[in-house]
Amino acid sequence: MNEQLLRGDLFEIRRALARSGTFDGYRAAPVAVSGVLALIAGALQRLWQPEPLGFVALWTAAAVVGFGINVAVVARSYGASPRHWERSLAFAALLDLIPAIVAGALLTLALVLTRRIDLLPGLWMVLFGTGVMASRRHVPRACAWIGVAYLLAGTVTLVVLPGAVVLRADVMAGAFGLGQFLLALVLSRGGAAAARGGLEEARR
Repeated sequence: MNEQLLRGDLFEIRRALARSGTFDGYRAAPVAVSGVLALIAGALQRLWQPEPLGFVALWTAAAVVGFGINVAVVARSYGASPRHWERSLAFAALLDLIPAIVAGALLTLALVLTRRIDLLPGLWMVLFGTGVMASRRHVPRACAWIGVAYLLAGTVTLVVLPGAVVLRADVMAGAFGLGQFLLALVLSRGGAAAARGGLEEARR
C-alpha cells in the first residue's frame, strides 16, 4: 500500500513539474516587499548617514528581513503540505540558496575585519545573482536573465565605482530595489501563466 502511495506521489510530482517546469513557492508579493525594504534602507541611509559599519548593519538587517519574509511564505505554503513531494520540493528550492548565503556571510565578515567594506555592495550583487541563477530550476526562465543582470551590475560596481561612491545609498537601493521589482514582475507573470495552464487542463 505504501509503495503504491509512493509511486502515486512520484507520478504526481513528475506530472506537475512537466506541466509547469517551475516551483511556485516563490511569490511575487514577498519579493516585491524585499524591493520596498531596499528602498526603505536606502532612505534610512540617506537620513542616518552611517559610518561603514553602520552601513553593513543596515543592509544586512534589510537582507535578513527580506529573506525571512520569503522563507516564511514558502514554509507556510509548503511546510504543512500533506504531500511529501511538495515539502521536498520546497526544501530543495531553499537548499539551492545556501551556498550563496553562506559565502555571503563569510565574505562579509572577512571584508569587515579587513576594512574593505567598499567591496561589499558589488560582492553582494554578484552573490545574489549567483543565488538567483542557482534557483533557475525553480523559477520562470526569465528570472535567470535578472540573475545575469545582478552579476553584471556587481562586476561593474567592483571595477568602476570608487570607494567614496560605492557606499552611497542610491547604489544599493537602486540595484536591489529595481532588481527585486523586476523579479516580482517575472514571478507574477509566471504565476499567472501557470494558473491559466491549470485552468485549461481542468477544463479538458
